[in-house]
Amino acid sequence: MIYPWLEEVWRGLLEQHDRPHHALLVHGPSGIGKSDLADELQRAWLCESPASDGSACGRCAACGWIAQGNHPDLRVLSPAAPEEPGEDAEGAPRRGRASAPSKDIRVEQVRALERFICVGGHRGGCKVVRVEPADALNVVSANALLKTLEEPGAGTRFLLVTHRPDAMPATIRSRCLAVALAAPANEIAIDWLVAETGTGRAQASRWLAAAGGAPLRARAFADPATASAHRLLVETFASLPETPVLRAADALAGVEPSLWVGVLQSWIADLQRCRAGAAPRFFPDRAERLQALSQATSLQALDRLGSGIATLARAVDHPLNARLMLEDALIRLRAAWAG
Repeated sequence: MIYPWLEEVWRGLLEQHDRPHHALLVHGPSGIGKSDLADELQRAWLCESPASDGSACGRCAACGWIAQGNHPDLRVLSPAAPEEPGEDAEGAPRRGRASAPSKDIRVEQVRALERFICVGGHRGGCKVVRVEPADALNVVSANALLKTLEEPGAGTRFLLVTHRPDAMPATIRSRCLAVALAAPANEIAIDWLVAETGTGRAQASRWLAAAGGAPLRARAFADPATASAHRLLVETFASLPETPVLRAADALAGVEPSLWVGVLQSWIADLQRCRAGAAPRFFPDRAERLQALSQATSLQALDRLGSGIATLARAVDHPLNARLMLEDALIRLRAAWAG
């Protein structure tokens, strides 16, 4: 799917269909459709009967295989799941116990591409290697991929996708043609949200603000459970420092750390904006409360709070004790108004 705010970029990519760069780096904020654009691009590259504009036909054998996730000329590199033992350098399945959970794309995964790249395409066309998220390449796997990027096999195209290009080695970025995607203008995003969800423009505007301007993230608020959890988080954070920590922790006991940490960081960011004299970005409907809270503390205290929560966020995927982590965050939040 190509979203309205990506159509101009998409047309530009299709115009390069006959003279594409061998490696594209698609980057931009999260929640704006980078992965969907990459999906359409790899379909277009592998399609055997493309439309007149270069887009995929959706009907040929290649399009069918891509839809089923088993096209022989497509490889996708992403962080290995625990139950994915992967392949060795010759492309054969590794035996033994499954690998441990990883946030990295491992060097073994990159080395497993060697045979794929060296042989011709099964369908006589190009071959595609997609790396997502590309910032998951660690130092060793990035160095292994670098050699391939410098000397790609004939007909091999690379598609790297990330919202953190600065976290990638400069040597990898320099071998790619950057395709920068930007968040859409508010009016375009609101029009799309209204059409997608059937909600009113005022509600769509609030959702978009809470999602930091990312329309795909904003669309999630159309789910009642997601909206309810978000409302609970905002109401609880807004009740501090008056509400006791244990009572606030009880209210949020069933919320995943990955969810409340993100909302709390947005709440702190708006407090910092208000303390500096700017309008809130994420919670404009809470401007009065944010303004009152921000004036009752200092920018230095809010900066310390933000740094402390950022430290907690690094352990959000595997907290030793989720309840203690939540209480720690709430204590830090209340401490910003202590004394």
